[in-house]
Amino acid sequence: MNFNWKKVAVIGGTGNTGKVIAAQLRDAGYMTIVIARTAVNSSPAGIIFRTADAGGDKAQLQAALEDVDCVINAAHARYTRNIIAALPSSGTRLITLGSTRKFTRFPDQKAADVSDAEDAHRDAHGNGLIIHPTMIYGGQDNNIRRLAGLIRKLPVLPLPLGGQALMQPVHRDDVARAACTAACKDVGEGPITLPGGQALSYREIVTICGEAVGRRPCIIAVPASLLGFAAPLTAILPFLPTIGPDEVRRLTEDKDFDVTPAARRLGFTPIGFAEGIARMRAAGELAV
Repeated sequence: MNFNWKKVAVIGGTGNTGKVIAAQLRDAGYMTIVIARTAVNSSPAGIIFRTADAGGDKAQLQAALEDVDCVINAAHARYTRNIIAALPSSGTRLITLGSTRKFTRFPDQKAADVSDAEDAHRDAHGNGLIIHPTMIYGGQDNNIRRLAGLIRKLPVLPLPLGGQALMQPVHRDDVARAACTAACKDVGEGPITLPGGQALSYREIVTICGEAVGRRPCIIAVPASLLGFAAPLTAILPFLPTIGPDEVRRLTEDKDFDVTPAARRLGFTPIGFAEGIARMRAAGELAV
């Protein structure tokens, strides 16, 4: 069943994934409203901009959302309770982009925020759901672009466990399509995990990225504890992207999820990682 929405708002619609969501909604014929923290001087045709902070003043957010039928939160899951409180009615649908960080065995504040957002959806008794993508890449992402930068600048790339842990990156275009589907169709209740098309070892991901930027990185296995200790140095070395100890730790855990539930509920068919990297290269997104 398709919902007959007239106006759909995208919170965080100027971000890397949010702007793709907004463009897809506009192209599908919806009146699309982007909610951003700061005013913009110009906007793409067919998109209306309104100013509000999803984590700030409730009255301002209520005013920005007062006439919408559906909201997609592409900003941050920690704003979920604030957004729910600002929705114009209990019938206003809310789709939240969470993260598979909630499944980590190394809990942190982001994982706690995502779990709380899922609880908030459950406490609100339906009319919306939370989607948990794996690592999003594509566009101006902060993951694969940093990795490409490291590959370009380091002759040897140290990886915990030699890069054996599995990852399942999902392209931002696939995430955007899934969010739009969840917003505009009845896909059932309950959270949905949104993985990429295939699980790859981090070593395989590095190799594919290296081929895309014309490098053949030499990968060596280094204890995660040693890399975590050295990670703060990346913040003071100007030629390296900054990497935190928590990121090093997460490179030791497998992130391998079943795509079947998302395929069944959303008609989700994500592209493979190699194809996604080829798209990034063609678009000049790996020139870091």
